[in-house]
Formats: sequence, structure tokens, C-alpha cells
Amino acid sequence: MAVAHETAYRFPIRTAARFASLTGIRWDLEQVITYCDRMIERYAGPHLKKTPFDIVGFTTPLDFVDWEALSTAACISYARCFSTGVRESLDRNLLSTADIELKTLHDFVVNVRDKHIAHSVNSFEENLVTVHIGEHFQLSQEIETVAASHTKAVGLSIEVPAKLKRLAQWWLDKVDKEMAVEKAKLLRIARDTPLSELKAHGVPQSSSPTDRTGNVRKPRSSP
Repeated sequence: MAVAHETAYRFPIRTAARFASLTGIRWDLEQVITYCDRMIERYAGPHLKKTPFDIVGFTTPLDFVDWEALSTAACISYARCFSTGVRESLDRNLLSTADIELKTLHDFVVNVRDKHIAHSVNSFEENLVTVHIGEHFQLSQEIETVAASHTKAVGLSIEVPAKLKRLAQWWLDKVDKEMAVEKAKLLRIARDTPLSELKAHGVPQSSSPTDRTGNVRKPRSSP
């Protein structure tokens, strides 16, 4: 981050792409931790007192909408770190050095995002059609009811947020180490480039908290 007496100029060189991608990935991992902390604080914290009306495993009455929303946000933010797009992604193969619990959880969370949240393709969700036949019916013409029911898993299991937080922290450590290497590399390039050439890229365009599409924008900076 530039200090008060310095001006930040754009540095749009190809070598900077990885550092830029890691900055976005780091943000997503921090969001995962924030969502998990919120879930643990509200529902799964050991410091909260149990009541006779609690769902098994939860320490405070569960708000299903809140739990599902936080679960969804955590899974999406985590999976974004490994999806293809305008930024480079993390290499899942780095998990080869992690313990089996983290490897298994990674696959589970990515599958929840891909096969349950983004698409309905597995047993996390069931849409069932039934025909209702009375015991006294003699002919199918007597049937008057055909119905449909919808069931699905509502959010993550109670023990997952703490584990997902640990997984995100594991990746955050990897990202911070890689960012330090990339930052040093870019600093060397900048120091070998004439100031006039660096300034020619111009300063970043200022943006209001809300862009033209109405999307809320939050300032971000690299560590």
C-alpha cells in the first residue's frame, strides 16, 4: 500500500498477473474464515449455553435461513479459489502435503458448491413425485391426488465450519508465502524500469462504493 507522499501507478505487466490473482484468492479465503467464525459464534461455540429445545449438536436455536446462507457463502468463496476464470487459481495438488482430513474436506466442499449449490445433480437434493392411492381403491380412476415434495440438505453439518476454517487457514499460509515471492519479483522489475515508463501507465481509476451496475464494491489491498 502506498504511503501518503507516494502516488500509486498502474503496473499492468504480465508478470503481475499471479500476484493480482493471489490478492483476490486471499480475500476469498479470509471471507471463508469470516463466515465460519460467524457460524461458530452463533450456533456452534462451546461457550454458548444449551437449551432443551436445541437441535442436536447446536448450542443455540438454529435459524435455518441464516445457517444455510452462511454455509453457501463459505462454500462458494472457498471453491472460487480453485475455479478457472479471469484470475489464476490455486493448485489443488498442493494438498498432497496436507493431512487426510483437509484433503477429504476440500473435495467435499468443492462438490457441495458444484453439485448442490451451483447445480442440482446429486443426493443433497431430492424432488419426488408421488401418487396417492387409498387402501379401498378398486380402480386407478379413483385417484385424485398427485403431489410433489422437495427436500434438501440445509447447510453444512455442525462440525464442518471449524474444520473448513482450518482448511482456509492452511491455504492462506500457502498464499501468503507465494505472495511474498511474487511481490519481491515485481519489486525487482519495477526498480529496473525507468520511472517515466512506469508513470506512463497512469494511476488507477478511482471508483465509488457503487459501480455503474449497482454492485457494492469494497476496497481491497494486498498485505
